[in-house]
Amino acid sequence: MKWRTVLCTALLLCGTVLLSACGGGEMPAPAEPPASSEVSAPSQPEEVPAPSESASSSEPEPLPEPEPPKPWDGMVIPEGCKAEWKIEQGKLVLVSYEFTNGANVLLPTGKPYSIGANCFMKNWKLTGITIPEDVVEIQQSAFQESGLKQIYIPASVKELKNDVFADCHSLTTATIGNTPMTGQRIFARCKALQSVQLGEGVIRIEEGAFEHSGLKKIVLPGTLSNVEKYAFDYCNLETIVYNGDWEAKKSTLTIGEQNDALLTATQN
Repeated sequence: MKWRTVLCTALLLCGTVLLSACGGGEMPAPAEPPASSEVSAPSQPEEVPAPSESASSSEPEPLPEPEPPKPWDGMVIPEGCKAEWKIEQGKLVLVSYEFTNGANVLLPTGKPYSIGANCFMKNWKLTGITIPEDVVEIQQSAFQESGLKQIYIPASVKELKNDVFADCHSLTTATIGNTPMTGQRIFARCKALQSVQLGEGVIRIEEGAFEHSGLKKIVLPGTLSNVEKYAFDYCNLETIVYNGDWEAKKSTLTIGEQNDALLTATQN
């Protein structure tokens, strides 16, 4: 039996050597279980704060500020026409004007205003125009070299500036109400001009008013007192219409130089 004991011992030693050679070494101790067997619950997602009431309800964008009223608001512009305005020395002034029918141009109405300098200058499409009572002034060269054939100036117009109708070669007749002829050369070089009527209230005929024009007949008012130099220079004046004794009136006038046509014309 002793050999069996020896044999078992030898087999045990061989098994141990084999285990060591295979890297088994000592058997690892089993892992300890967690201290608590309870499984932790999954974390809850963070709550997103609800948007405030002011943020959720979008406020309407503010309306743009209304444009301040313009001085020309309320002016009545005839259909098919377009007006441009400005304020000049506190006065409303018509700067330019577009129209469709040049033979019968109607101007704006609604407020007192001036027809601005050069407004219709060299506009040959313009052959006839109605100037309303709203016009209080016609500035320099407003109608110079235009295609006007006749013109009537209402009594509302208080001033006619320099060269207003100068070089209107188609202009044949003109009637001026009680408007002072404050400007010079108003009808200068109007070659086709035949007759002009000046209303009561015209006191002066300024320098060069009818110079080098074709004027043949003029109606003069009793209020006339001054005729400036060159007013009738190189014009074709033949007839003066005057309500009274023209020869007597002529002797009371202050008449400047180069007005021989006025002095030699005969009364009708």
